[in-house]
Amino acid sequence: MGFHAVSIDAIIAEAGVARMTVYKNFGSKEDLIVATLHREDKLFRQWLTSTVEGLSTEPADRIRALFSALHQRFAAEGYYGCAFIRASIEFPDARHPVHQAAREHKEMIRSYLRGLAAEVGSRDPAALAEQLYLLFEGAITASQLHREPWPAEYGGQAAEHLVAVAVAPVRKHKL
Repeated sequence: MGFHAVSIDAIIAEAGVARMTVYKNFGSKEDLIVATLHREDKLFRQWLTSTVEGLSTEPADRIRALFSALHQRFAAEGYYGCAFIRASIEFPDARHPVHQAAREHKEMIRSYLRGLAAEVGSRDPAALAEQLYLLFEGAITASQLHREPWPAEYGGQAAEHLVAVAVAPVRKHKL
């Protein structure tokens, strides 16, 4: 069920609060969605960094751990996909606050990946980070579509290959 499909009445009934309480605290349903996305972003940041850092202290291993963490998340009971992807689709105007909150979350992931790519010693950490980002987001989307954790495994294998190529010494050709 999407953001637009859930009525404010359903939210009020589920929360067990008065309509005035919702509007007093959030102003509108869209403000409530933005607040929810900010909360989800904070929780995801904490989960991502603690899980990845907990799985490994070595930079290259942390990139693999990133996909292992995704696999665990995708396999977990109650995993329903990415709220940020859904939000960006349901609110396609890039100026809309809901879309902006979703984009900010994805930019956080890109920033985290830039840090990992730089730590691993890549010749081109910016390119490696963007490639990892595409694998990361692709795994999330495929898992959401197929309702299976396997996309994280294949994303991790591809990430290992990308890292190996990105840190391999450049061969010089003899003429």
